[in-house]
Amino acid sequence: MRVTFEPQGVCVSVTAGTTLLQAQITAGLRPDAPCGGKGTCGKCRAVLDGQEILTCQTAVDRDMTVTLPGGRQEAVLTVGTAVSVRPDGTDRYVLALDVGTTTLAAYLLDGRTGTLLASASALNPQRQYGADVISRIQYTLEHGGDALQNCVREALVSLTERMTEEAGISPFEITAAAAAGNTAMHHLLLGIAPDSLVTPPYMPQVSEALEAEGLLPISGKIRMLPNIAGFVGGDTAACMTAVRFGELEELTLLIDIGTNGEMVLGNRERRIACSTAAGPAFEGAKISCGMRGAEGAVDHVTLKNGEIVYHVIGGGKAVGLCGSGLLDLTAVLLETGHIDESGFLEGGEYCLNGSAVTLTQQDVRETQLAKAAIRAGIELLAQKLGRTVGEIQTVYLAGAFGNYLNPASACRIGMLPPCLEGRIVPIGNAAGEGAKLCALSREAYLYSQTLARDTEFLELASLPQFQDCYVDALLFSEDEDDLV
Repeated sequence: MRVTFEPQGVCVSVTAGTTLLQAQITAGLRPDAPCGGKGTCGKCRAVLDGQEILTCQTAVDRDMTVTLPGGRQEAVLTVGTAVSVRPDGTDRYVLALDVGTTTLAAYLLDGRTGTLLASASALNPQRQYGADVISRIQYTLEHGGDALQNCVREALVSLTERMTEEAGISPFEITAAAAAGNTAMHHLLLGIAPDSLVTPPYMPQVSEALEAEGLLPISGKIRMLPNIAGFVGGDTAACMTAVRFGELEELTLLIDIGTNGEMVLGNRERRIACSTAAGPAFEGAKISCGMRGAEGAVDHVTLKNGEIVYHVIGGGKAVGLCGSGLLDLTAVLLETGHIDESGFLEGGEYCLNGSAVTLTQQDVRETQLAKAAIRAGIELLAQKLGRTVGEIQTVYLAGAFGNYLNPASACRIGMLPPCLEGRIVPIGNAAGEGAKLCALSREAYLYSQTLARDTEFLELASLPQFQDCYVDALLFSEDEDDLV
């Protein structure tokens, strides 16, 4: 049976019973399917025979013509706080890759001077198999890992070729590279079975750093940064490398909030890392009007003279809420009394004036679950170190969400302890910066391995006090900074 997708004009032949979502994947359209085709996120809407349908829940039973919604250009953060390194100088051109769950960022550098020659980015095409790593691992366990490995490799090859064309060189002139990604992205890219990540004790198949070849059309090997634990990977090692965590005197908290939340607390003497199951709410999944940071997304909401005002990316009509907008709107509605401390939303729904963008009671609950996971992680890391959150001197926020969020809103809803508001420093794509350092310098690559090896890991779920701390953190309370 033939399925035609408009406005792309793409046709594909599939067997009866195939879902339209799977037909899109077969056609190479790379659909966005945050829930992995379970029918729970409602993001794979399309029009069939004049009716709106979910492609993941609609089976092909005849020749069909399906109209897909227009795509929106999404911004991918590639810039981080610049850090200096002395390049080895042995490689004319080097490549750095940040392989994120949601986005891919690539950098082409002059290996002798460290100068950035080109950069490129894209959404991770693995999102068609689910927004979170658990969905992708589950797909791999059921269907094998070739599809996920191949699609991300193809995307990285495309980014590499785009940059080398811009710089006027051949990809084969690249003689060194480094890549950072969380443990699941590391395993899926390298074709390593990820089953150990979802079975106790949830540890990587491969933790140590390794040098891979054959993944990209370059002449050098790729320095894969080391993993720390099952859900604290090379991206965290890269972030620590970027801020030279092993040299910090002050008690410092490093947080990278994405589809998963990784954090490290400590200084040069001792540091502990953990991972929190924050879920992809801050990247648009599980939020009724949620979306990523693209044109039409409400990214900031404020209260001015008693009126709620908001900013839309691109300046046009508001069509959804990205993570920073969700955070702001929740904080503002707490101030106006539309949301109480328990998370109860007056009327069950709030509509942003002059738009079709709404926040529902379920959206508020998803926000509570996400922010509570992050807050509980912070509190329990501090307890493990025998310190209080008030002793933390600096909070580094890495990643796109951390870069764009309003610290005051993050503290108002209790995602971050309110006492830390004035100590928050956004550092952009620190994982990308760390990957650059490791591509340019073998010393930096070895340093990342030392950082990873000497960082302790705290399994939050194994702590008897985790559940109580997590439940306490669900409240939108400003009264207490320490929950444990």
